[in-house]
Amino acid sequence: MKLLSLAVASLAAAIPTLAIAGPVEVRLTGVRAGGHMLVQLCAEAEGLTQCARRVRVTPTPGNMVVRFADVPPGRYAVSAFQDLDSNGRMRFNMMGAPAEPWGFSRGARGVMGPPNLSDALLTISAAGAVIPVALGL
Repeated sequence: MKLLSLAVASLAAAIPTLAIAGPVEVRLTGVRAGGHMLVQLCAEAEGLTQCARRVRVTPTPGNMVVRFADVPPGRYAVSAFQDLDSNGRMRFNMMGAPAEPWGFSRGARGVMGPPNLSDALLTISAAGAVIPVALGL
């Protein structure tokens, strides 16, 4: 019996562990023609500004999908904006409001700035997630 237990333990140790991570699909609505889309998937510890998972893609007017592969389970927020003039940063109007389309997960909105991280956070499981983000001004 000890030999069988030892054999099973050795076999179990030899099997590589699989990373549990799934795909995240961000479904953007309200996309305009021109410029670039900047989309970030932000882990809770990163906040909303400097996220490790980010993409810059050519926009498809209307609706478009951005995919992030192999995202470990956890709490994340999505930040997206359309850089219409392709200068790499958000443009603001005379009143200080964004002049380019933007949006966050869970429809989070800020007052005189970005929303609180807690308003945009959602839980992503090992199976992944589909996250809608509506762009607006």
